[in-house]
Amino acid sequence: MGDGSVWEIDRLAAAELLALLRVAPEADWAILAAKAFSKSRLQSYEWAARRVHESVIKTLEAESIETFDRKEPVWTDGFRHAEECLMAKSPSELLEVVVRPSRSKGQVLRSLLRTAKREATISTS
Repeated sequence: MGDGSVWEIDRLAAAELLALLRVAPEADWAILAAKAFSKSRLQSYEWAARRVHESVIKTLEAESIETFDRKEPVWTDGFRHAEECLMAKSPSELLEVVVRPSRSKGQVLRSLLRTAKREATISTS
């Protein structure tokens, strides 16, 4: 049974996750799955950013060939500068994805308690 929305990269990520879970105790499965999903998500972001970065640069190059001879030098200088700025940034830098350290169980519980207290205060008001 095939599913067109499942890509080969999804199958690879699932196989990697299953291999991790087979050798790990069941108590560790949740954190291992979360880490695997996080890794897969970041890889997907980076892949998409590379594709967009390459596409934008190709589009700018094509547009510059067609447009430069019809524009003022000031305009073309600005265009070139924008193109240089984009090319100077890597796809990962363009993403600006901040990988924060995971929170401890205590931090998560404290956050849940604060949220519950806030909701209780709002509902009694």
